[in-house]
Parts: sequence; C-alpha cells; structure tokens
Amino acid sequence: MATTSFDRPSTRPDEIHTLLTGVERYNPQKAGVLEDYLERQCANSDPLSNHDLMANLALLKMYQFNPDLVNLDAIRCILVKALISQSQSDFNLCLYLLSDDICKDASISKLLVLRDYLEGAQFDKFWKEIYGAEDDDEGSVVDDIAGFDSGLRRLIIGEITSTYQTVAVKAVETMVSLNEEAVLRLCKEYNWPVDGNGIITLPLKSENKAKNTVIKENVKFEQLTKIISAANGI
Repeated sequence: MATTSFDRPSTRPDEIHTLLTGVERYNPQKAGVLEDYLERQCANSDPLSNHDLMANLALLKMYQFNPDLVNLDAIRCILVKALISQSQSDFNLCLYLLSDDICKDASISKLLVLRDYLEGAQFDKFWKEIYGAEDDDEGSVVDDIAGFDSGLRRLIIGEITSTYQTVAVKAVETMVSLNEEAVLRLCKEYNWPVDGNGIITLPLKSENKAKNTVIKENVKFEQLTKIISAANGI
C-alpha cells in the first residue's frame, strides 16, 4: 500500500503522536515541543523518514492562531522540507496557512520562486537560485536541512524517468547539478545503460510511453445520407 504525507513517519516519537491526535494539538504552549521536533526532522538526512507533514502543519496552525509565536526560521525549514517532498501538494498545504506578511519575508519569497522553478522543471535555475554565485557569502535558504541536495535529486530523477525514454548525459548533469563522473555513477546505481554517444536509455513507464490516440466520430445515418447526397451533387 502506498504511503502518503499524512501517514505516521517511523521516526515520529510517541509523545508527538499523542500531541497530534489529542486535544492539545493546537495548544500554543506546545509550540516549543513541535519546534524541537522540527529541528530533529531537519537533522535527519533520510528522505523517507525526515518529513512529518502532519506535525509541521499543526505548528503552522499554531502560528496562524497566535501571531506572537511566529518563528520565521521554523517556517522556512517547514517549507524547505515540503519543497522536496514526494507529494507535490505538501508545499501548497503549508502555504495556505501563511499570511501575506509572512510570504513577503525574503527567505519565504525566495522559496516561492524556487517552487515555481521546480514546478516548471527549470532545474538549472533552481540550483543557481539556491546557491547563487561561488563568491556569494550570503547563506542559502536550505541551510541546516540535512540531505536537501540528495532529496532534491531524488525528486528530479523521478521527473526525468517519468518524462524521457532517452536523455543525454549532459542534460542530466545540468538537471541534477552533478559532473559527468557523478552522473555515470548514478546511471550505474539505477541500472541505466549509456551508449557511446552519451545517451541514457531509461526504463519504460506508463508516464513516458508513447500512446496512440484514436479519434472517433459518431455520424448518424441521417447525416451520412445528407453527406453522400451533397457529394453526389458536386
């Protein structure tokens, strides 16, 4: 059975689970507990267990009800986690709980730009926007998020295999921001054959298979006779 972002992650402690399923779910005095739990999520580099959407939505809801508790850095971390979630709806679910003023914050607005790049498959712009120029000393919005790069690449690889049957190694280098050697290691890991011209052959899936389109027109007998009569009269 497929899992969803609302399933309980294996790393969610019993204390947090009891909080989320009990009457104190939106108790503002518990905000610190959920913020500490968020820090543990950010320190966990395993993409399959480091994102607890239900807990993070509960924290955002507390901020919505109690503006004096708002922690912009915590919100940034929640959005970054949602950005690379396998469920594309997670980011928007979090966004719906944010006020316009919060969305105007520099780090939050930058994440909105990154979301647009990711949705538009503009992966090269995404990487440049995250890390900027090499001589840029400004911190990245994904700082303190363990495993972000690997989680993002995992997401992009899913998009690549759903879109292409064959793709050039050079193109993949740009999409996942890796050099040729690293991409070839990636191909070996996923058992993707690469020919002498640097073309990768990807496994066929329902998403990337060419589909025949059959167009049917229902013409009634009365219409058919009119068409034949018209044709005979030409």
